[in-house]
Amino acid sequence: MTTYSNEAVLEALRRVQYRQVPWAKRPGVFEYLRSLGMMDTVRQRTVAPAPGFHAPVDIAVLTERGRAEFARLARDEQALDWDARRMTGYVAAEPRAAAL
Repeated sequence: MTTYSNEAVLEALRRVQYRQVPWAKRPGVFEYLRSLGMMDTVRQRTVAPAPGFHAPVDIAVLTERGRAEFARLARDEQALDWDARRMTGYVAAEPRAAAL
């Protein structure tokens, strides 16, 4: 299995957070994040100025877990030791247990 760096994961989450990424043109890290439950797809109808059939497009979106992980990594990016940690292998944060 391919190992991704903290920086690669953060950048992938950032791309999905701030713009629409067609699933068909996704980088490999997207499949990895989807398998971790951080990313999913939604079907988006296309609106084109030209007449005729325009197939819907699947767009990558962050799940709640993906948004939380994006926030965590974005905070880590501001830390003084980010330069040392950004290229290390990404290890997914454990999902927090719901408070009883």
